[in-house]
Amino acid sequence: MDQGFLSKVKDEEVPKMLFLSVNPTKVVEEVEKALPISSSSTSQDEDAVGVGHTHTTGDFKSEGGSDSVSRLLQKFESALKEKSISPVRRELQLRLLKLSSMELCRTNSLSTLESNFSDESDQLSNEEEDVLEFTEIFEMFNYSAPESIKTNFGNIIASKKIPVRADFGTINKKTFFVYAENKIMMKICDLLSANDVFKMYKVLRESKAVEQDDIQDLLSQPIDHKTLQKVKGLKDVAFYYLILNLMRKQMLNRLYTHKLNFIFHQLKQMNEQDSTPCPHIDRVLSNLNRYTVASRPPGLCLIFIMLENRSGAAKDLAKVRDLFEKVFMYDVFVKKDPTAEDIKTIVSKLKAARNKFYDSLVVWFMGHGDKTNLAVKDGPIHRRIGLIEPFIELEWFVQKPKLFFIQACSVKENRKKFSVSSTSEPKGLTSETDSIGWRASAGAQWQDKYAEYADVSKVNSFADTLISYATMWYQYASRNEEGSLYVDTLVDQLREHGTKESIENVLRRVHYNVNTVGLTCEEKGREVYWKQAPYFESSLQKEFIFPKTKL
Repeated sequence: MDQGFLSKVKDEEVPKMLFLSVNPTKVVEEVEKALPISSSSTSQDEDAVGVGHTHTTGDFKSEGGSDSVSRLLQKFESALKEKSISPVRRELQLRLLKLSSMELCRTNSLSTLESNFSDESDQLSNEEEDVLEFTEIFEMFNYSAPESIKTNFGNIIASKKIPVRADFGTINKKTFFVYAENKIMMKICDLLSANDVFKMYKVLRESKAVEQDDIQDLLSQPIDHKTLQKVKGLKDVAFYYLILNLMRKQMLNRLYTHKLNFIFHQLKQMNEQDSTPCPHIDRVLSNLNRYTVASRPPGLCLIFIMLENRSGAAKDLAKVRDLFEKVFMYDVFVKKDPTAEDIKTIVSKLKAARNKFYDSLVVWFMGHGDKTNLAVKDGPIHRRIGLIEPFIELEWFVQKPKLFFIQACSVKENRKKFSVSSTSEPKGLTSETDSIGWRASAGAQWQDKYAEYADVSKVNSFADTLISYATMWYQYASRNEEGSLYVDTLVDQLREHGTKESIENVLRRVHYNVNTVGLTCEEKGREVYWKQAPYFESSLQKEFIFPKTKL
């Protein structure tokens, strides 16, 4: 590898690059294989708070050993003890040498999103994932990757069928190989001063709310805030060292951030006591209270639409596709007139590792339905068992938001429909219908009862899911030759407010607007006036807002 390349990398960029390359899912896996942690006790003065000393399994006899999270923690710790960025820079050099010497198979065919749902899928090795991540990392810092790494990157894109959007222009425009939670943490670190990071350790040492036994190894070595200010990059090392330790202790992941929230709330109080303005801390807390969506494309949007005997359906499809492809910049895959087997096949293809980088999943179904089932080409499928459950159980979308939008009726056969009696004739839109704390924030009583059972390492598969329905149970969903009222209204409100407000707030706007529209339809030879009432059910644990994305 060209040694001149690394010399161009600034000291403050080195720890960022290494942290961005971490696979968060591997952090906990390594802990389970590690030896018990021991810590050494040293004296501390009022200008220093601790970092830990970690003993783990793995070969650390040479600089060329494992690229594990434990190894990176050791290098960060060495940098803090030596008050120098050199150990971290050497680690980056070795990582790049390894990537540059890697030989991967060659292939000349690029993949499209459509081919992913028809061809056999391959999994990604750790080495291949490293190549993808570092190539993106170089682009993030405006460096051109060494030629050998770029060659391997292109081969992986082709052989592993990672889709390339034509309107992105180049492969590197797809920037979702670095884990989004790492990008958010880097964004947070960039907002902080050296003194802020020093105070974070002070919070951990002094707060009575923190269980000291949980973080003792973090507090066993001194950190000098003057050194953090003086040595470029050392502030970043201290921050990422803290974050990685919280992750490996299963105190922090992309979804559960309440312990980090606690630290920043305490930091805000410290700054306010010192009369130090802290709008940047408010921005940090805002980021932590939202789902992590930082990649481009930000997610995958699947559209299942029945076109047969559904006037206006093609216009609904055009509106939804235009919104998600051109405004929200999602990868969009459309399946027209799907069968039950088509849906199962797509779920199976989504198990491929290339889909692990998406930060969210959006699924649309537009067709006929009743209270229990949705109509596909070869017959009915159960709403939950046939459509919703298979997608929410996908491994790559655990702890990520999953949104379902269902344009279909929910009527029950032989149920009496309602009409409106009035001395004046109401005006209705003619339509057809689609029928067939450190701890989690809580009160003291709750904490006493449940806190000891807290486990953020696992999550119910139904969590982080929102399902929006065009209509209430036993009711119709309107549609005419121009499309459906629900889809029209939802697309309009998402376009206006989707990148500014939570999805729940957007849907409340949809409910309001849909309910203002009077509808009429023919039933048993007479015209019936009616209103449609959409609704949603949600297990989202954080705020989801569609990201503002630009080409």
